[in-house]
Amino acid sequence: MILEGRPWLFRKSIFLFDRLCQAVERDQIRLISSPFWMKIDSCFPEFDKKDLLHAIGATFGGVLRSEINEDFCRLRINLDVQRPLRRGIFVSTDDVSKVWVPFKYENLPMFCFGYGRMRHRLSNCTQIIPARKRKISENPPYSLALKAESKSIEKESGGSQENMELMGEGRC
Repeated sequence: MILEGRPWLFRKSIFLFDRLCQAVERDQIRLISSPFWMKIDSCFPEFDKKDLLHAIGATFGGVLRSEINEDFCRLRINLDVQRPLRRGIFVSTDDVSKVWVPFKYENLPMFCFGYGRMRHRLSNCTQIIPARKRKISENPPYSLALKAESKSIEKESGGSQENMELMGEGRC
């Protein structure tokens, strides 16, 4: 049950853990990812919702679970916490144009507005020089727009729930 509730946060920082299926040396344990719910507002009418979620999930290595509603969709994916957050994706339509699909993440911990990595804020970033930090803080490439309100579709509106288990979620 505890694993189901991930990601877990402590003082707005992510707390990583996973189930061990066998004895492992401590230095061999690599905790670099955690499942997150990603919210896609106003699922686009020009796309089949299931196909769109599957395509987006594939870019993250697979879909753990998905929920579909008329107003929005949710997708449970594994996020590598060492990589910058993805702000969205361009998806091709039938008429060869591309549509930007923005992402929002539920229970998002603190992250750097300069380059989108979790575990620190722009003010604590050691990768960006102070003069650049001031400029970035005026117009950051990453912002709180990536945060989504946590909501279960099934509980709130009786929407359908898909269980696309392409990847196990810590199962042995």
